Amino acid sequence: MVELTVQIPESLARLPDNEREALIRAGLHVAVSARRRELEAEIATATDQIRHFEVRYGLSLAQFEREVLPTLDSLQAHENYNDWFFWDRVLAEKKQLLADLQHPDLI
Repeated sequence: MVELTVQIPESLARLPDNEREALIRAGLHVAVSARRRELEAEIATATDQIRHFEVRYGLSLAQFEREVLPTLDSLQAHENYNDWFFWDRVLAEKKQLLADLQHPDLI
């Protein structure tokens, strides 16, 4: 474990050490669980957005970048690529955050 200094309300600081620690651990557990659910929802949104582009173009983002991007001639296709790229990065970031929050010492 890593020690971290956190400012807490005076009333919480006055509790016995074991009670204060139990409350903080329980609160962290609830917060981590809530954040996991939020990340799962954000992952679902990003996945849906990516799926939309994959269906529209019939390609993965990597294939699109190799095969279509060099020949793009419409502003709309460029905007679609930018959005697609954005959602791909969001998905990767949220998956990594969720993986970090799945660490056994947090469960």
